[in-house]
Amino acid sequence: MVPQWRRRYLLDVWIERRVIDSLPAIVRGRLRDLSIAEEGYVGSFEEVQARIEADLDADGVTPRRWERGRHG
Repeated sequence: MVPQWRRRYLLDVWIERRVIDSLPAIVRGRLRDLSIAEEGYVGSFEEVQARIEADLDADGVTPRRWERGRHG
């Protein structure tokens, strides 16, 4: 039986321009878990996914599958 699970996340994303215009802009983010008032900085969507997956693991939500996963 899968435990009841719900967390609320807020993702802030912003662009940091470079001093040299020809260099690509840097995209940064902050992921906040509003359920437990915890936050951390992320540098990619893979890091966002890893954080949420770690929370699911820690809370015992296994087995699981994302509704619109790449493989399902």
